[in-house]
Amino acid sequence: MLALRQLGDTVALVSIQMPRLKDEWSKAKRLFRIAELLRGQPCTVARLQAQLGEEVSKRDVQRDLVTLEELLFDTFERLPKRPPQYVIRTQQNSLHPIETLLLHAATRLVYHRSDGHSNIHKATLGKLEAWLPASVRGVVGRSTADIGSKRRNTTESRNLEHVAAAWLGGHRLQFLYQSATGSGTWRSNVIETYFIEAHSSNLALYAVGLETGFHNAVRTFKLSRMKELTVQRDTGYAIPETFDPTAFFQNAWGVVGQSDGDSVEIELCFAPEATRRLEEGGYPNMIVTALPDGSRRVSFKAGTDKTGLPLEVLAWVHTWGARVEVLAPQALRVRWLEDCRAVVERYGQR
Repeated sequence: MLALRQLGDTVALVSIQMPRLKDEWSKAKRLFRIAELLRGQPCTVARLQAQLGEEVSKRDVQRDLVTLEELLFDTFERLPKRPPQYVIRTQQNSLHPIETLLLHAATRLVYHRSDGHSNIHKATLGKLEAWLPASVRGVVGRSTADIGSKRRNTTESRNLEHVAAAWLGGHRLQFLYQSATGSGTWRSNVIETYFIEAHSSNLALYAVGLETGFHNAVRTFKLSRMKELTVQRDTGYAIPETFDPTAFFQNAWGVVGQSDGDSVEIELCFAPEATRRLEEGGYPNMIVTALPDGSRRVSFKAGTDKTGLPLEVLAWVHTWGARVEVLAPQALRVRWLEDCRAVVERYGQR
């Protein structure tokens, strides 16, 4: 009988506490939901009540706001407006406009490189877009909606997973590589990746690191020119403190830094009609001198490939057509003139 009486007392106590526990649970859920809403944008009591549903009273919301202010006193804020608005400050809603634009630029870079791995790219873009203000989040989301439907899987995207695993895990990466300027044969390489760089013009990705299988020196490899990649997970290495990407790419006119050859001094002369576009800037280490006839003489240093030519600069020079003249070095001037004559010979009679 005593045991039955104790059991009955326990059941009665639980029956009394159950509504209280239910009420506390309901309040906890409301607090989480209100905090979520206030992290997105400022809200009035009426707006919060509408989001929570008819079963939640205005007084409930007001009491919950007092609780949140006590819990989140350093980020909770009441805005001096009529009616009052409340907000929970986060990095997302306190970004400087320039920070927001730079974050948007990051979403565009991810989008333009999202040829494969659509699910990963979608997830990455979703995280980036979530930091943008609600006023622009919709249009940014629509601008990336075609990922996975209109984009094809490229060599770079297929190789990206292996390169990322090797770099982030500190493992050597073995692969076959076909140089753009070499004999065209596939050569085996093993690299300890120090850095991943994106080309400033076309955003193509390159791995930079110590090549231990053939060169035994720091080299730059384009991901789209690799094949048969293998992550050597039984190996390890540490990126040396002496490797400075800024110094390495100081004279790069793209991604050719100190790895393939020496730096050379380049001199060009631009016609007057090219001045406005030239002075928009964005060219590394360039010194521009105005000449009396309105033309511009420019000089800068650039890295060379293993043949001693700054081929990345040559490709850029060709985009200016007849509005530029190569003055130095002589080897670059000779190659530039050869290319110009070849264009005339091939297409001049059409």
